[in-house]
Amino acid sequence: MIDTGRYLIGTAGVSGFGSKSTADEVTENCDLRSTTAIITGATSGIGAETARVLAKRGARLIFPARNVKAAEEAKGRIVSEFPGTEIVVMELDLSSMSSVRSFVAGFESLHLPLNLLINNAGRLAHEHAISEDGIEMTFATNYLGHFLLTNLLLKKMIQTAEETGVQGRIVNVTSGIHGWFTGDLIEYLRLISQPKCQFDATRAYALSKLANVLHTKELSSRLQKIGANVTVNCVHPGVVKTRLTRDREGLLTDLVFFLTSKLLKTVPQAAATTCYVATNPRLVNVSGKYFTDCNETTPSGLGSNSSEATKLWAASEILVTQHPKAAFDPFS
Repeated sequence: MIDTGRYLIGTAGVSGFGSKSTADEVTENCDLRSTTAIITGATSGIGAETARVLAKRGARLIFPARNVKAAEEAKGRIVSEFPGTEIVVMELDLSSMSSVRSFVAGFESLHLPLNLLINNAGRLAHEHAISEDGIEMTFATNYLGHFLLTNLLLKKMIQTAEETGVQGRIVNVTSGIHGWFTGDLIEYLRLISQPKCQFDATRAYALSKLANVLHTKELSSRLQKIGANVTVNCVHPGVVKTRLTRDREGLLTDLVFFLTSKLLKTVPQAAATTCYVATNPRLVNVSGKYFTDCNETTPSGLGSNSSEATKLWAASEILVTQHPKAAFDPFS
């Protein structure tokens, strides 16, 4: 009850910010003119506001997008507000591992540094679907594509940090819904990655968001072991109605959002935690943590489980290297 009260009135935590803080406010003193950032899902919602604010602070931005036209329109809106902003639009379908590899190859051909990677894109699908690689679509888009993207960009991020002396940062956007998932992660993924299954869209989404949390934990451990000057943290942006729910529009969705309206954040408030974790100097050397309302907190018990994080990493490495459309033989 106390935590709910603090959330509703926006009481600031130890960071000096809280649930009512906006992305503009948390980056007020940031100078990002030497920063190159990749932001997935930057065409609308939280990602678009994150991109707008980073551009306002001077960052060069890369927009990977499945819908290139929408990305060009998002770029146009930012450039009209902040003339001179450098934004590169590139095609990327996160549900396709071949598309991820093509994007990284294209980015590397630009010979740009990479200081900041924000894995923001996400979907909440109502209908069951399987990706071209044989993976349930929500998991493929929200987690597995980002897992491969991050791994393929790590060398560039580590190199940039070494050359500039500025610590690189990776931000994984997850959700408090990750705590709704219980059970065996790999077994459930195997089940929902079959053409015919009993599909629960909310549980599939919770699984993908739990995977984001576990990815953060394991990646942080691995980066620390090799002495890389790159950190990774994950954030829960809060409850906000964005295009994430586009596959679930309708009377029920609208009713739920109406009834919970007092708990909803505005998009600028929802983007605040991402921007805070991506830019605040207080977070130098802070890695493997979970943030909400611009303050560090604790993920679910399963999300804190190191052995589960290691297990998921091993499974993910197999999934991104196996032949497209292969079944889940590695886990049988």
